Amino acid sequence: MIKARHWQDPANAVIAVAILVSPWALGYQAAHEAMANAVIVGTLLFAVAVGAAIIGHPWVECAVIALGGWMVAAPWALDLRHVDATSVAIGFGAVVLALGLWSLVDGARPPARPAAPKPR
Repeated sequence: MIKARHWQDPANAVIAVAILVSPWALGYQAAHEAMANAVIVGTLLFAVAVGAAIIGHPWVECAVIALGGWMVAAPWALDLRHVDATSVAIGFGAVVLALGLWSLVDGARPPARPAAPKPR
């Protein structure tokens, strides 16, 4: 089993699945732009989150941030009119964006040095 480099990566994978199934769970599958956005972004986010957990390079976290930013901007960029689709996009997008930024900043810090042994 592969251990995730950051706890945020598996969390983003779970959020990706929630985004992916949201059109059917919340009943906005008839809103074609909103459904396509959720399916595409959910699929991409899942793939990127799994990649981030395995690879752990900063560019992968940047892809997570870009997807989160797109989700936040999508209601205006796509002119989404369905309330649930807009709520999913903004809510999950903000969380994904925050987790991506957190993971990127956390990964940029040098690892903590172990404490020096105390003299006897």
